[in-house]
Amino acid sequence: MRSFDQVKTQSAADFLREVGISLPAFEFLLAKVSAYKAAEREQYPMKKRGLKHGVALADRLLLTFTYLRHYPTFARLGKEFGISESYACKIYHRMLKILLKIVPMKHRNDLMNGDLETVLIDVTEQPIERPVRHQKAYYSGKKNDIPSRCNSLSAY
Repeated sequence: MRSFDQVKTQSAADFLREVGISLPAFEFLLAKVSAYKAAEREQYPMKKRGLKHGVALADRLLLTFTYLRHYPTFARLGKEFGISESYACKIYHRMLKILLKIVPMKHRNDLMNGDLETVLIDVTEQPIERPVRHQKAYYSGKKNDIPSRCNSLSAY
């Protein structure tokens, strides 16, 4: 089982390579996330009274950055952290929402300034819509050729 305590003992270069951000930046974000969670608990004290997380906050943040860095499947990520696939997915999406709230997103034109130290980019695949009309210009028709050959072979 992987944990933040094991990963933070690595060299700075190995930590950066494995997690995608430096250890000081990770600890800064960890402090911001814990402050956000504390403020949320104070604002809504009765919101979540069920079982507490079995995974520490640092490990949840590490799971999120590991996913963003390497894009493994959630099944593999769950095995790595000793949790189920669905719980790894749930942790990732919850932590991503929190990170988007606490990290100020700059306008696209502000990214051209040289004062940025770290940039986080989500490069998950997006489906491409195909045209319904005038599809011939975008579709070669090769897939339609295979069934016609199969039909002609089955006639023999």
